[in-house]
Amino acid sequence: MPVELPDTEAQFFLAVGAAPQSEARERALSILQRSWNQRETRQRIPDAEWTEGLSQYLEDIVNLRIDHVREWLNQNLSRFQAGHASIEDLRRTFEGAIVDLKSNVQLCKLQCASCQLLCVQSRFHDGPHACQTNHLCVHECDFCQERRECGMTWVLIIDHVNC
Repeated sequence: MPVELPDTEAQFFLAVGAAPQSEARERALSILQRSWNQRETRQRIPDAEWTEGLSQYLEDIVNLRIDHVREWLNQNLSRFQAGHASIEDLRRTFEGAIVDLKSNVQLCKLQCASCQLLCVQSRFHDGPHACQTNHLCVHECDFCQERRECGMTWVLIIDHVNC
């Protein structure tokens, strides 16, 4: 029986085994971030607002998947005896996977090591914090004279963004 709930085509990272695979998690998170239709607005709105929007998007698509899988489980397990040990073990495994799945899309949100923007790597990332931008201004203003990358880094242009 098909599940009549919305789902997403997104592919998520879920570690199998004891040791988390940092590179695979970061790669999966980066792909998910690129699927957000507001990604290009980062230099147009306050970074905290942009990062919160990204976090909400990631949470929403994870919840779509969780709800879809939960409904599939409910539909397919309803014909079995309630309270059966194997069924209960499967449900516990699913609930644990939900926690892991949600934690793998939570953003770090500490300050980038190179600028004042927020880090958009996973909260469990290794290495320095990174905003994953090129740190260059793309605004049209008197300083830049035209819409182009002026070469000014975000550290220097935070006050210059709304000119």
